[in-house]
Amino acid sequence: MLDNWFVQKIVFPRFFSITAAVLVIAILSAGIVRAEEGGKELEDGMPQFMAQLASAAAKIDSFHTVFVQEKELSLFAETMVFHGELVVVRPDRLRWEFTDPVPSVLILNGNKGLRCSEKAAPVGFNLKTDPIMRSVAEQLWLWLGGDYSRLSDSFSLAQKDEASLLITPKDPAVLEFIEQIMISFDPHTMQPQEVEIREPGGDLTRLRFTDYTFNLELTDQLFDRCKAPSDNDS
Repeated sequence: MLDNWFVQKIVFPRFFSITAAVLVIAILSAGIVRAEEGGKELEDGMPQFMAQLASAAAKIDSFHTVFVQEKELSLFAETMVFHGELVVVRPDRLRWEFTDPVPSVLILNGNKGLRCSEKAAPVGFNLKTDPIMRSVAEQLWLWLGGDYSRLSDSFSLAQKDEASLLITPKDPAVLEFIEQIMISFDPHTMQPQEVEIREPGGDLTRLRFTDYTFNLELTDQLFDRCKAPSDNDS
């Protein structure tokens, strides 16, 4: 069993940052209307597939999903497993919560945000002054705002089967920690069902999303406090 201190102080921060990149890319992929690779249109069927994803995304104002993330490190035989929940309200509110084994929460709410961990005080941030979080939020809002024209400049896209996309970053800086991403979509909802990211050196991260619910009535407290409000909270 990996030491909890090692997981919390060394592995988890790196894992969290890579997962953030995976999440953004997965969300971006669901909003692409047209994509190009090497200046040429992708194979027949690809435009139709991407149009299906875009059509499904356009019908969703908010969603909640449960996820399991598996992390395979080339240096260890043991696979680390993380559990959590994700809530998104378009265009600019997100609650991304890890519940086990290292509880933590990332919240985006307009220009403000909050990072929460089990044994430390909450840390607020402002997207106007935090370049890292601003970069993540800008990519997310790019998809939510409907401006998809720049995506084909950053990623090479290929349809692998009826409901899967293979994504390869073009940016050398991104390729330093993300080699390739495979996203499999639920054939009925056209939402991400599994995301598999391969990193240089052999590390692998796999995310599985289940129990989607869409277009919810959500309390504002989800996006301004670390602890999620219970049914008994006023």
